This record gives sequence, structure tokens and C-alpha cells, in this order.
Amino acid sequence: MTTTDETAFRRIYRAYRPEIATYFLRRVDTDDAQDLTEEVFAVAWRRRRDVPQDREALLWLYGVARNVLSHHRRSMGRRIRLNSRLGNLPTRDPAGLDVQVVRRLEYEQVLEAASHLRLRDQEVLRLALWEGLTHHEIAGITGASVPAVKQRFHRAKRRLTREYQHLSHHQAIPAATRKGGDD
Repeated sequence: MTTTDETAFRRIYRAYRPEIATYFLRRVDTDDAQDLTEEVFAVAWRRRRDVPQDREALLWLYGVARNVLSHHRRSMGRRIRLNSRLGNLPTRDPAGLDVQVVRRLEYEQVLEAASHLRLRDQEVLRLALWEGLTHHEIAGITGASVPAVKQRFHRAKRRLTREYQHLSHHQAIPAATRKGGDD
């Protein structure tokens, strides 16, 4: 980093931080506005050689702010959907302890099966199933095309199914935990 880079960044930060903060204050709560403003300037710092000079810098910062806000809203939407799904879960599992144990063992087998997949397969499954992202969003993150993501997702599900079936045949659930097992 040169002194010129740092000086130019400081000048832009001092000159345009209030406008960017106001941009966010009109759209989100105060705490989020502060965080998002700082995120914009973090991007500006990382891309300081791309930031135009003079008044064009403000327009460039507004573009970054728009992208940051869009990302923030998508994240909030995912958080709201997750909270909604969690809120719909029963507070108590009506199943008996034996069923809960079997479910836990099956869950562990799924995790074990997933650990045998290639990292690329694991990632596409996590992004789609755990993070709830669309194929289009996954394509944006991974740099792959949407059709490629769809194909990877379906292949990864097939591989996971095969791996799970293989493991479940080799790892018998203890008789005491099966429904109707010996007491």
C-alpha cells in the first residue's frame, strides 16, 4: 500500500461516509445502517485502485451500497424463513426415546455418508439444503453456470443416497434401539 492510496481512501471516507450512512438509514435500522456503511468502505478499501476520483467516487460507492443492501436483504430473508421453519417445529418430540435414538443414528449416518463425498458435492448440498439457496444463487457463489449447478446437485444427491445405503447396510442399528427390540 502506498501513502497515496491511504490518503485517497481517507479523503473519500471523510467526504462520503455521511452520504452512504444516510443512504442506509433511509432503508434499515440504525445498527444495520452503521454495519452496512462500514461494509461499503471495506469494499472500497479492498478495491481502492478501482474507486474513481472526485464526485464519481460517490456514485461508485452508491453502487457498492446497493449491492451490499441487496445482499443484506437476501440474508435477512433467509433468516426470517429459517426462524419461521424453526417456529413451526414442535417444542416437544412426541416420539418416544427409542424413536429419537434411531433418528439420531440415522442423522449421524447421513453426516457420515456426506463426509465420503467429494468436497464439491458436499458444498453444493450444503448450500442448497442447509443454507436454502437456489441453484441460481449457488451458481453466483461458485462461479458455475445454473445448469452445471443443477446437474451437480442432482448427482450429489444420488451419490449421497448410494453412500447412505452402503453405510446403513454395514452399520446395523442396535436391537435395543429398534421399535419392538428386546427390553
